Amino acid sequence: MTTTDDAIAELIRANLTAVEIRTLTGVGYSRIAQVRREHQLPTARPDRPSRTVDEALALYAEPHGDGHVRWTGPMRGRAPVFEAQGRRYSAREVMFRRHHGRAQLGNIRTACAVPGCIAGAHLADRIARTPTPTNRAAAITQLIELGASDWQIVAHLDTTVAAITRIRQTHNSTPGRTP
Repeated sequence: MTTTDDAIAELIRANLTAVEIRTLTGVGYSRIAQVRREHQLPTARPDRPSRTVDEALALYAEPHGDGHVRWTGPMRGRAPVFEAQGRRYSAREVMFRRHHGRAQLGNIRTACAVPGCIAGAHLADRIARTPTPTNRAAAITQLIELGASDWQIVAHLDTTVAAITRIRQTHNSTPGRTP
């Protein structure tokens, strides 16, 4: 082993990159790689600052009016992702967990009309998307109050005319309500 090889090995141990070592010593990349293999030294890893989850969300999640949140950070396909504390996170999963206080069941989808919104209140998992008698009745009541016809409600909520009729009768017989 030559003195140059010893110098290269020391520079590798000091976490310098091959480009930096070549600039300092004038040797080629193949020689640097050979010394690295001979000494069983790892490749240089540039120190990247590690963000916390909160810092990453503050950096990439941008309020967008009416409670919507737009993602301005990295994407993996159509999924907003970020790295924090040495691991990769799904922005939708983090925002969902923070808002709902639980892990999701099934896929998380945006439940509002703004494409890509990641506001926790606007994200729904399989549980939130599963219609229950209570929220279906509330949706039918709301559409009745807006003046929708039975057929419009059937088309919008995938329900039956009989179910709408029962809710209309209950809605019209509510005390203090004039039909």
